[in-house]
Amino acid sequence: MRSNVVIPKSYTKPILDWLLDGDNLEKYLSLSPYHASGKVIARPNIDLRDQELVDGNFPFKDFFHLRDLILQQYDLPLDLPIDDNYGFMIVVSYKGHSTQLHKDPNRNREGPDASKHDTTNMPYFVTDKLHCRFNILIQSPEGGGNPIIDGVEFDIEENEPWMVQAGLYYHGSSVVEGDKIRILCSFGHYIPIELANERGWSSM
Repeated sequence: MRSNVVIPKSYTKPILDWLLDGDNLEKYLSLSPYHASGKVIARPNIDLRDQELVDGNFPFKDFFHLRDLILQQYDLPLDLPIDDNYGFMIVVSYKGHSTQLHKDPNRNREGPDASKHDTTNMPYFVTDKLHCRFNILIQSPEGGGNPIIDGVEFDIEENEPWMVQAGLYYHGSSVVEGDKIRILCSFGHYIPIELANERGWSSM
């Protein structure tokens, strides 16, 4: 669900500048998940304020403020529960990368604290909450890299937020074209089912 609003670049510039400074990308985006095509690196769970990022002067204030601005576009409270699995993350995709279609669990199955993992066999069922992700491309590639949600590709502008009901719909992204990297900020929240129902977000 696109917001049809473009966030002024003054709000994303400090984050982008930090990422592109020196070797910060390769140094701090240390997760390199397997994808079928192209290179991708990521940093999940930024909301946990890892000491490595603190020591690296990551612009937490700007990052969290960007999240606030995006939630406000959807008229949502700022104290929504944060997704336990990947939380708030940054994902960088290089030429040739595409994100395969997938759903995200509505329960904590992959979070950094294994003691808090939910052992349910039905992590993708929508029961008391729905995992939604609020995304924004703070740098678009030369071509491609568009979100695909429930079989529909959206031509998103740079700095235009969108929401995906990640625990309900299959979603991914199209192939990144050109040498300019795609930089995504993704904020994961659990939407209480009562609120999701009220908004019409909880059923296909």
